[in-house]
Amino acid sequence: MKRFLMVLGIAAGLGALAQNPGTAKAPAGPAKKATNAPPLIPAEIDAKFKSVAERNGYTLGAMIADDMVTRVKKLGYEAPDDAIARGFAEWVTGKAIITKDEARKVFGVMQAEVSRKNDEKKQAEIAKNQKEGAEFLAANAKKEGVVALASGLQYKVLKAGTGTAKPKADDTVTCHYRGTLLDGKEFDSSYTRGEPAKFALNRVIKGWTEGVQLMTVGSKWQFFIPAGLAYGDAGSPPRIPPFATLMFEIELIGIQAAGDDKSAAGATAQPVTSDIIKVPSKAELDKGAKIEVIKAADLEKLQKQQPAKPAAGK
Repeated sequence: MKRFLMVLGIAAGLGALAQNPGTAKAPAGPAKKATNAPPLIPAEIDAKFKSVAERNGYTLGAMIADDMVTRVKKLGYEAPDDAIARGFAEWVTGKAIITKDEARKVFGVMQAEVSRKNDEKKQAEIAKNQKEGAEFLAANAKKEGVVALASGLQYKVLKAGTGTAKPKADDTVTCHYRGTLLDGKEFDSSYTRGEPAKFALNRVIKGWTEGVQLMTVGSKWQFFIPAGLAYGDAGSPPRIPPFATLMFEIELIGIQAAGDDKSAAGATAQPVTSDIIKVPSKAELDKGAKIEVIKAADLEKLQKQQPAKPAAGK
């Protein structure tokens, strides 16, 4: 039994290594009504075994093996299936040719080897993406209508805006956008979600902060953002690989000046369709202010209650 429990422990360890941190679990569904009737096993399954104990034991072994082999392959361990099956069977039956300490030593070496190979794979991917990105940006800068800035950011005006206001780095902007990799694969889009996004311009990637400040309300630009102004060598797994050059189409819809609850002059007012996160300034945070989440309906009521600002000279 101790050997069997160790196998289960190894399976659990592999499972922990395979987990993706930050992945949220799906919410539990509605509770099912309890029933006293045991589930029935088809006769054709029972016919394969001599007893219930044999059936249950075999099924447990099959399920553990399926889970372990799947995780082993996913993690990149190189081991033939027949060797895994032999090690499992001999360990459970007390005939293993290595001890627990020896197994742990081998497994530690395996982990180090997989880690090394993963690092090599990542470095190769970074080098590939760096080369492709540099070649793309060099060729793209020569295309008609493309403007290359000193920072490495490039843009092309797709539609000129009718407004005159431009956002500052600490303003909040409302935008529609679509982001793609160089191969055209879309990794994010407010158009797909069906509503524009609203966020502080100083809390996004550097390419956005620099580029959107050049836009006027109502304009739509295409940006070509080198990795250094995007997500760098870390990328943003699983959608954005390390050192990826990104392309964005951005449509500037509205501007909200820092500390102001109304759109800046020249901005196009938009109906509020989602909750707003109100982030206090550093000075306010130092005084004990808290981050607030304001519901769309409540925000509209507050806006209607605000008195109109007097015209200039009055």
